[in-house]
Amino acid sequence: MKITLVFPNYLLREDFGEPSDPPLGIAFLASALEQKGYEVEIIDANAENLDMTRLAQRLKSSRPDFAGISCNYSPLHNPTRQIARMIKRELGIPVSAGGNHATALAEYLLKQEENIDFITRGEGETVVPDLLSALENHTPLEDVKGLTFRREGRIVHNPNQPLVADLNSLPLPAYHLLPMEKYARYNIIASRGCPFICSYCASNVIFQRKVRYRSPEKVIEEIELLLKNYGNKRFWFSDDTFISNPKYTGRLTRLMLDKKLPIQWSCLTRVDIVTPELLEQMKQAGCDYLSYGIESGSPEILEKMGKKITLPQIIETLRLTRETGIRQYGFFILGYPGETKQTIMDSFKLLSQVRLDGAAFNVLIPLPATRLMDRLLEEKLISLDEIKWDYLFARTPGETYSSYPAELASRWTNLSSRDLIEACIVGHQLPEILEALRQ
Repeated sequence: MKITLVFPNYLLREDFGEPSDPPLGIAFLASALEQKGYEVEIIDANAENLDMTRLAQRLKSSRPDFAGISCNYSPLHNPTRQIARMIKRELGIPVSAGGNHATALAEYLLKQEENIDFITRGEGETVVPDLLSALENHTPLEDVKGLTFRREGRIVHNPNQPLVADLNSLPLPAYHLLPMEKYARYNIIASRGCPFICSYCASNVIFQRKVRYRSPEKVIEEIELLLKNYGNKRFWFSDDTFISNPKYTGRLTRLMLDKKLPIQWSCLTRVDIVTPELLEQMKQAGCDYLSYGIESGSPEILEKMGKKITLPQIIETLRLTRETGIRQYGFFILGYPGETKQTIMDSFKLLSQVRLDGAAFNVLIPLPATRLMDRLLEEKLISLDEIKWDYLFARTPGETYSSYPAELASRWTNLSSRDLIEACIVGHQLPEILEALRQ
């Protein structure tokens, strides 16, 4: 069978520039399928900025026997449906969708879109090969763990497929199938999963709060492959929490130093887990900025979110990071249930007590299968049928502070959408203003 994997174009850029990262989900899946002997093609419609007409032309030219669509994020919900319709109309082949969003809404997505035949839940490297084998050998689909499909008008939701026990058993991502010249940076993972319990985070949908690590040697092998084959660009470690295990991070960064890798890199982590020694070693290994998930300066909101961090931890870690000489960026969420003008002012007050090189203030986005979304659905503050998936995230450069998430958040706060958007703008500008006042 010839397999085509599609990453949808959900930006439809006119002058948006290069997309940031290679889509690792389908790149890992493609290499696993190649290892099984399948002929595989990846079409990153987002990187190539393909509209539906040009995507159809590409698919008709390659004539695959099976198509898989990445539906990893909520903004891919509608593009996934549109692509499935086009594939059925133009090629009439089996269509599957996978990824975090599709896993979270497997039955709902199948009920919504008749042109999607299968939802492959969980980690595609194990589920998709089992599905293809069943289709080729005409064995029961009910035996494919992690599969959701239709049978005689009803939806069948098979038991989950176990997570990949050893990430080192997976081949490196199929970078050779991607338009690598299109990406502004390299996106790499050292681990899958996050042990923490933030109520708004969808990491647990597939990874179930379990953390598995690739060996430091395997990560270094991938970095060296990228440098050798595609040149030196910035690296972004896109682990849910890069330093979930400081000992592991220490081993990895030590190996990076031993190898004398000429790279600059960054990652996202928590304020309650770094140490001065680890920060110094990370800097020596090429880390030149850290993003911290701070989320709020209000202890009340942090408690509601399940962040399990304190203001003293935030202040101390940001002080240590600055003293180490690593630039630091803070992520904040506004509009969580219970947010008020006072709790927003608490976040602004926190900014005045620390020195961030930048801050991203964004309105809360409820994601399927999170504890937050479950609560909002239960309280009928939101419904799946009404969500405008296309507008949950910014789609053009001018929509950094989208009004739609703010409109939603105004339902469960005493704040208007305008209040939330203006607070995001102020929060984004505040670190620069405060730094100017200090000089």
